[in-house]
Order: sequence, then C-alpha cells, then structure tokens
Amino acid sequence: MEQVRLYLSMIPESLVASMLSPEAFGRYLAVGSHKRSSSPAIYFEINPDFKSDFFNMEIVKEHCVVHSDGSPKHSLYLGIYRVLEHIPLEALGKLYLTTRDGQVLALEQGELPTQFPAEHYLYDEICPVHPLIASNLDPVAFAQFVTNPGSPLCVPKIFFAQLDPDAIIGPDRTAEGSSAIHNLPERIKECFSELDSAGKPTKTVDRIRQLIFRWNHIKNGYFVGDGKTLLFYPFPDMGELDRDHHQWWRSATL
Repeated sequence: MEQVRLYLSMIPESLVASMLSPEAFGRYLAVGSHKRSSSPAIYFEINPDFKSDFFNMEIVKEHCVVHSDGSPKHSLYLGIYRVLEHIPLEALGKLYLTTRDGQVLALEQGELPTQFPAEHYLYDEICPVHPLIASNLDPVAFAQFVTNPGSPLCVPKIFFAQLDPDAIIGPDRTAEGSSAIHNLPERIKECFSELDSAGKPTKTVDRIRQLIFRWNHIKNGYFVGDGKTLLFYPFPDMGELDRDHHQWWRSATL
C-alpha cells in the first residue's frame, strides 16, 4: 500500500495529502506533471499522525488513493485558508525548498540561537502574509511582536526568513528578483534610517511585494512561531551549499 504523506505548502498556503515522496512532491509543485509550469516551492512535511477538527481528514483514506493505471495520487487539497494557524508547531517536520526547475533542498530543524547580533534586521514574511519588513527587533522579538494578540496587525502564527541586507544593498549588489520595487536597496536604507529616527520597532519596505525568492539573500534561515514558541530551520552557509548541495545551489542562484 502506498504511503500517504501530509505537506504544508507555504506558497500558496495549503494543506495537501500526497503519495509522493518529499523530493517528488517538490518537483511536482515546481514544474508540474507536464513540465509546463515553473515556480519555486516551500513546504513542510507534517507528522502523518496529525489529527484535526478544522480540516476534514477523513477524505484522505477515500480520495488519496492510487489511480486506475497504478500511478500515485499527486495531491489532495485539504485546506487553502487559515492552514498554518491550525497546524501545531510540534507537527512540523523537515522544511523543503524547491527551485523553479525542481531541485529540492531539505532543512532540518535546528537549535535556536541565543543571539542575533545586527544593527538592523530585514524579514521576508512568507505566510500567512508576505510583506518585506525592516525592523530593530531580532527574530525572537519580531515573532512575538507579529503574533501579539493585542496588536490590530497580528497573525496567529508567522513563517518568515531573515534576509541579509548586505546581500541586497551592499557594494556592487542589485535587487535581483525584486522587480516589484525598482529602488529596493535605497528603500531598505530609508526604512532603516526611519527606524532609528522614529524609534519604531518595524517599518514596511514593501507591503504588496510579489512572492519572488532569491535564496542568496537568506542570512541564517527560516523561522516559524506563534508568540510562545519559535522554531528555527538553519540555512546552510555558502561553503556547505557549494560543497554538499552544489546542484541545488547552482539552480537556486540562476
């Protein structure tokens, strides 16, 4: 009997049952079954024993079955709205990053650093909202700030990446992959300056930015939290990427 897996997709937010392995699922999301589409994918594998009253999990047994020709069921969508909110953090497994041409990198959950030394921080909020945010708050404080129920702009859970500002606004750098804002480097500098002068914890760099990923802009990794708990998925450094994940890294930086 084919194993059924559960995946939490971040772009777009959805809960999906599938008979595909994590690597095959990533290729399916990125390039499709007929190689006619091309888009990056970010998703978690979910504990297969996950139970929920919010999602109709009963349909998995009935509808996530092999096709008449013996091929596996690629995807059965169980939810497309308020999905991250209703999946407990303890149910999250590995995080998978898939490039536009279907190369897959798996990230293990790691130990959350005790310090994040930086003068300013730049965050790529990915789910359930996705603005680009400049902040004076480190990742732990930022996650608590964004999920604070006392704020009118809070979300129950947040999935985000910390970006490296120097990779975008440093010498000889360009805002590759950020066509939604043509003056992105200057806009980031402007927001950092406003944070200092106004004493604000956050400043929106781009509130309607398109979901365009440049993995060479990641500073240290991905975070997902609910205000009480923050999980950290470290992103490999350049040396490790080139040495151990060369094919993925080459695809990711094209």
